Amino acid sequence: MKLPLVALCGRPNVGKSTLFNRLTRSRAALVHDLPGMTRDRSYGRVTCLSELGDPEEVFELVDTGGLDFEGDDVITQGITRIAEGAMREAQVLILMVDARDGWNPGDAEIAARIRLQGKGAVLVVNKIDGVKGGAPDGAFYGLGFDQVHVISASHGDGVPELLASVQALLPFHRTPEEAEIHDPAEELRFAMIGRPNVGKSSLANRLLGYERSLVSDVAGTTRDTVDTVFHVGGRIYRLIDTAGIRRKGKTHEGAEKLSILKAKQAMARADVSLLLIDAVEGVTHQDAVIAGYAQEAGAAVILVVNKWDLVEKDTFTAIAFEEKLRDDLGFLQNSPMIFISALTGQRVTKVFALIHEVAEAHAKRISTGRLNQFLRDSVARMSPPAVDGKLPKLYFMTQVGTRPPSFVIKTNTDRELHFSYQRFLENQLRETFGFTGTPIRFAFRKHEKTDGQDGGVAKVRRILDPGEGLKPSRASESGAERGSTQVRRRRSSSAAPGDTSERRRSAARAEAPEPDAAPAESRPAAKAVPRGAAKAAPRGAAKAVRKVASGATASGTESAAPARPKPAAHPARPKQPKRAVNRPRGKTGPRKGSAPRSGKATARPVRAPRKRS
Repeated sequence: MKLPLVALCGRPNVGKSTLFNRLTRSRAALVHDLPGMTRDRSYGRVTCLSELGDPEEVFELVDTGGLDFEGDDVITQGITRIAEGAMREAQVLILMVDARDGWNPGDAEIAARIRLQGKGAVLVVNKIDGVKGGAPDGAFYGLGFDQVHVISASHGDGVPELLASVQALLPFHRTPEEAEIHDPAEELRFAMIGRPNVGKSSLANRLLGYERSLVSDVAGTTRDTVDTVFHVGGRIYRLIDTAGIRRKGKTHEGAEKLSILKAKQAMARADVSLLLIDAVEGVTHQDAVIAGYAQEAGAAVILVVNKWDLVEKDTFTAIAFEEKLRDDLGFLQNSPMIFISALTGQRVTKVFALIHEVAEAHAKRISTGRLNQFLRDSVARMSPPAVDGKLPKLYFMTQVGTRPPSFVIKTNTDRELHFSYQRFLENQLRETFGFTGTPIRFAFRKHEKTDGQDGGVAKVRRILDPGEGLKPSRASESGAERGSTQVRRRRSSSAAPGDTSERRRSAARAEAPEPDAAPAESRPAAKAVPRGAAKAAPRGAAKAVRKVASGATASGTESAAPARPKPAAHPARPKQPKRAVNRPRGKTGPRKGSAPRSGKATARPVRAPRKRS
């Protein structure tokens, strides 16, 4: 439902934008001490509150540029023309004057034009905080207004009384429920960005169908961002016209710096940015800088080549121009391009189709399953290079946000992948899922063991198999002890009765304390080995026989019986002193019994034992 419209009018630099921000509770209007900052109209909604603080009424407020009927330049005349158009549309007019400057002939002329329209009007004397004594000039009361309010827009003094007077003058009233308030998430926001005097405001007026922004041949005509909400085909759009961005070296005025700041803020608010390029001048370094601003802000970019009607063309002009532009703006290879003329309207209607295509890619979301399959295919196609000597491993990939599309990849390192591999993944994403014109964000995080697990749930213990880790049974221990006893008996029986050495060994075993061995029933009987055969066997054969015997015990259980302790070793014999060998002088051959010079060892001759007398 349509809302009543209230217009702010007056001379330049009387505080209209400050009062607009105060009433709308926003910072939409650009405020500066320099006169003539506001050149286009800015719209906002004012909500009136009841005594209990509940919203009870809503109306629309428009901020206009300063009226100057004596100006002869193009910009001043254009500002006055646009402001007069807003005054004709409004139902209530608010004339603002400056209390510090006092009465001015320009105020009297504006007041006369307001009275001719026959609408409800209010006189507001602003900047009273800078007047000595706190009383305005008495000449203001002679302008012919029934209601005069003395306020301070910067401090808010007298603003509630002014708001009550405006409510009383409205021809009709609207409650917040009756106002057409749409969800901001339903808007498709696109911004016009570029250098000064490339045709941003001209294209905005062509798309809207009326003069919304001031257009002139002077560079830097637009100073503030201009938001316009409109409907096309059941879709809600918000067009944001921004000021031209010049190089930092040429930006000296504070007002221009504020304009550039608001232009960058508009890029952050927009879903799609239309980068306008002058077809006559071609691509410049500043165009690449502005495109970089849009990429950093996360907005999708469409390349719009304006003033195409001024270029002498042949069959290959557009192709050559596109190749040159793609070469200069290499990071915008996937952004769509269109050649238009905002002055004649050539191909302007095709801009909306590109905006829809890029906006859908900007808000696209891919499922985690498809992303992980894409990650496996990409790694199989080309593995990531090593980072700081460590080969990265890519485990998992998921999308964490849209506008712009943002992805998180879990790796085995907390370092980012090489920029060349990130570019490879980005190109593969665009080729697979079609992210046209939109920037893509990657974030790499180190994969932790607790990822995907609930830290509050206790870990499940490992279930042991039956019999795992259990001690041998008593039956196996008794069998091992019985087997060792039988082996000792057989060894003692196989010895000769007259062998005194065997009897001494048996007596030593009997005197030595018997260790806690397992029962003999669990150890299988070992075969008796003749004494001569045991001596002839190699050195490791007896040890192998003992291992086989111990491994064969306890055949019915999983673990073997404990091994029998080794017998005490015999005391080592003292070393005998080496006997001196007398060698005759003059012999250079090897000593007797030493190894030859060839390196091959020779065995010493075994001497026969001496016979005792």
